[in-house]
Amino acid sequence: MSSKLVSRRVHTDTGALSLLITNYAFSLITLVMINSHSINVARLVLTTALAALNIVSLVKAHLGLISRRGLRDYSLFLINTAPYLALIPYLGIWLVIPPLVPLALFIVEIVRGRGRSVLANVSGTALIASTYLAWYVLMGGNLVFKVIMASLTWIIYHAFSALYVEGKLPFRQGIKPHYSSLLWFMGLPALAYGIYIVGGLLPLIVLIEPTIRALIAVREDKLPMNDLRRRVRRIGVELLIESLVLAGLILILLYALA
Repeated sequence: MSSKLVSRRVHTDTGALSLLITNYAFSLITLVMINSHSINVARLVLTTALAALNIVSLVKAHLGLISRRGLRDYSLFLINTAPYLALIPYLGIWLVIPPLVPLALFIVEIVRGRGRSVLANVSGTALIASTYLAWYVLMGGNLVFKVIMASLTWIIYHAFSALYVEGKLPFRQGIKPHYSSLLWFMGLPALAYGIYIVGGLLPLIVLIEPTIRALIAVREDKLPMNDLRRRVRRIGVELLIESLVLAGLILILLYALA
């Protein structure tokens, strides 16, 4: 099996679509919890249309960029991403940095013809994860600090998970699973401090599972080549379940801290 086939199936199809769909539900539930008495129906409808556009065509645009890189592919990608420029007046530049950094890294890799590289896959995953806060704000959600911390946790968690998968793939030379551990532990102090400010010790439970997984990954090695597709698919399913559990836990804590 070629590395391109595995990378394409795992990182751009199932993973991206499931994360986009999860993000929409995550954003909508957060909106209802935070803005239950002041939901702007027009903004909700327009954001839902944007989310639907991303779910239907963003993966297609990505596949085009990493294969043909024609004008049509760049145009489709621009159509999917340009509406988010409207967020800058609401968020301010410092809150736009988390999605802008992975966007810049992703575009640089695409232009270099490295759309299936580790950096492109990890930055692309982080970029998709950032739509949680983007959709919440576009829907009219109040930009409170606890939602900001939820978004940062969500983005770093998915960058960590994406890098973990890349480290497990046997054809990714020069990268190991413990690289994802380094990424997580670099972001952990800031996440822990911000979450502690939001609600004290209790909300820190959202960091327990990924921290344990990061500790375990330190001693893990790459997957064997035999039956690779099934093994990678299994990891993908496990990570999806874990991300859904994390989203549910974050929602519970957002409700408890209301």
